[in-house]
Amino acid sequence: MTRDAVLAWLDARRPPPPPATLRAHLDAAVTDSELPLPDHLALLGQRLLARVTGQSPGGRALALDLLAADAFITYAFEAQAEADVNGLAALAARVAETG
Repeated sequence: MTRDAVLAWLDARRPPPPPATLRAHLDAAVTDSELPLPDHLALLGQRLLARVTGQSPGGRALALDLLAADAFITYAFEAQAEADVNGLAALAARVAETG
């Protein structure tokens, strides 16, 4: 899935993604990927979460990464429900396994 396709998908969310600062942070994290949208969004969230947990000390400087990680994981489940609701359990297992 291309970066542009992911950004277009985010643009179509209702309600729209959170305020401009967080949305810009989400946009900056999006990359191209061969993965299906749900897996790609989950991977983006996991990467941001790894960045948060890899920093010491954490603090407010990492707040946007943490919020973006949460948003991407949430969007991963939303995308999976749109594509095939029966795949939610498998996505949850993959997220838990690598998270």
